[in-house]
Amino acid sequence: MAARVGRLIFSKLMIWIAVAIIGVYFLFNIDIKKAQRLESDSGRKFSFVEKMWHAVSMPRLKLGIDLQGGTYLVLGVEVDKAIDSRLKLENKNLDPVFKTNSLNVWPVKREVVGTNLVLSFNDENDAKVCFNLIKREVLNLKTSLKGLDVVCELTSAEEQRIRLGSVEQAVNVLSNRLSGFGVEGIVVQQHGEKQIIVQLPGVDDPERVKSVITKTAKLDFKLVEKVAKSESEILDAFDGELPSDKMIIKGKVKKTGMDDETDGVVYLVSAFPDLTGDHIVDARVTYDQYNKIAVSFKLDSSGAGKFRELTGGNIGKSLGIIIDNIMYSAPTIQSEIGGQGQITGNFSPEDGNDLALVLRSGALVAPIKFEQETRVGASLGQDSIRNGILACILALLVLFVFSVIYYKVAGIFAVFALIYNMFLILLLLSYFDSALVLSGIAGMVLTIGMAIDASILIYEGVKEQLKNGVPFRKALDDGFKGAMVVILDSNITTFLTGLVLFKFGGPVIRGFAVTLMIGIIATVLSGVYFLKAMFDFVLDNTKIKSIKL
Repeated sequence: MAARVGRLIFSKLMIWIAVAIIGVYFLFNIDIKKAQRLESDSGRKFSFVEKMWHAVSMPRLKLGIDLQGGTYLVLGVEVDKAIDSRLKLENKNLDPVFKTNSLNVWPVKREVVGTNLVLSFNDENDAKVCFNLIKREVLNLKTSLKGLDVVCELTSAEEQRIRLGSVEQAVNVLSNRLSGFGVEGIVVQQHGEKQIIVQLPGVDDPERVKSVITKTAKLDFKLVEKVAKSESEILDAFDGELPSDKMIIKGKVKKTGMDDETDGVVYLVSAFPDLTGDHIVDARVTYDQYNKIAVSFKLDSSGAGKFRELTGGNIGKSLGIIIDNIMYSAPTIQSEIGGQGQITGNFSPEDGNDLALVLRSGALVAPIKFEQETRVGASLGQDSIRNGILACILALLVLFVFSVIYYKVAGIFAVFALIYNMFLILLLLSYFDSALVLSGIAGMVLTIGMAIDASILIYEGVKEQLKNGVPFRKALDDGFKGAMVVILDSNITTFLTGLVLFKFGGPVIRGFAVTLMIGIIATVLSGVYFLKAMFDFVLDNTKIKSIKL
C-alpha cells in the first residue's frame, strides 16, 4: 500500500499537477469582495459564473494597449540635428588643436552649414595652413579647401554611427524615463531607421508623459557674459550681428498661481558649453535655502573634476544652468564647487520630479517629434478580450468534439493537454514579463491548432503499431518516440520563423511572434510530456491496460 501511494505521489503526472498548483497561485487572484461590490452597484443578482468572471483576475499578466486601452505614439528622431550638434562639438574641440599647434591666424568666422562646418579666413594661405592642420590632427573630419574657406564634414563611418546611435540612444533614454512612471506594459521600440513606437497602456495622464518624452533634457553649464532685458540690447553691442561663437538664451518662464509671467531677462553666453550634463549620475528633488523645490544633481568623478576647475577659476562670475536652451538659473560662483550642484527655478512638485527624471535618464542626442498619436478606449480593449476568450473557447470545443469522436478516451486526454497548454502560455507570458496583445490572442488560437497536430501525430503512430499486433504499452511508447522527431522538427522551424518576425516586425507582429514562440514551448511540454504523463499514470496505477483510440 505504501509503495502504491509513493508511486502516486512521485509520478510524473503529480509533478505536472504541482506545477499547475504553483502556477495558479502565481498567476491568478480571486477577489470575491470585488464581485460583490459590482453586484451591489449594478442592482441585480449575479450568477455564479458572473461572480467568478468578475472575481478572478491575473494581476501579473500584462495587457497590451489594444486590450487595456491607452495611447499609441509614433515618434520621429531628428538625426540631422544630432549631426549638427556633433559638428558644433567638433568646432569647440578645434580650439585646443589650434592652440597646441600655435595657429597664428584664427578663422574670422566659424559656422555649421547643413552637414558642413565652414571656417572662413581673409587670406588663402592662412586657410591652407588651417586645412593641413585639421587634416593631420582631426581624424573624425573630412576636410576640403575651397578658396578662403576650410570645409569640414564628418566621415561617412562616423556619420552613419551617429545616425544609428542616436535612434538607439533615444530608445534607451525613453525606456528609462517612462519606467519612472511605474506603469506596467509600456513598450518602446525602434521602427524603421528614424522612428520609435511608444505604447502607453492605462496611463492616467498621457499629456504629462508626452511632455516628458519630448524633453531633450540637454543640460549645459555656461559662464554668463552679459545680462540684459531684451535681445536688441545685446545685439546693439555687436552692431546688430551676433558673433558665431555667441548665443542669446532666454530666462525660464516663472509660474505664479494660475498666471504665467516672464522676467524678460536674456543672457549672452558662449555657443559652446563649458560643461555638459553627460556627467550626471543622479538627480533628485530637494529644497533650496528658501525652502522652495529644487533639483539637486550629482556628477561622476570626471565631471566633478571639470566642475571644480570651472567654478574655481571663475569665482565672482555667474554660471548659467541651461536646459534645452532655457536659462533655469544663473547663480554667482561664491567658491569652488565639487561633484554636486542644485538647480532652482520655481518648480512645482510635478515639474521638479519630471526634471529630475529626465536628468537621471540622460539627454537625447537628437530631438524627437510626434508624428502620429492614436488613443484606444478601454471598452474596445474589453471587447477584444471577450472576443479573444470566446475564440479560444470555441476552438477548444470544436477540437474536443473532433477528438472525442475520432480518438475516443485518448481524445479527452488530448483536450486536457490543450487546456494545460493554454495555462502554460499565460504562465510563461507572466513569468517573462511579456504583454499579451490582440495579435497574441491570435497566436494562442494558432497554437491550439498546432498543439492538436502533435497529438494526432502521436495517436496515428500508436494506431499504426497496434495494427501490427504490438502490445498497447509498447505501441504507446513507440508512438511517442516516433512522433517526437517530427514534432520537434516542425516546431523548431516555426520557432525560428517567430524569431525572424520578432526581430524585423513591428509592435503588432512582435506581439504575435512572442505568443507564437511561447506557445511552441508550451506545445512541446504539454502535447508530449504532459500527455505521456497522463497515459503513464492511468496505466501504472489502475487495472486498465489499454486505452481505446
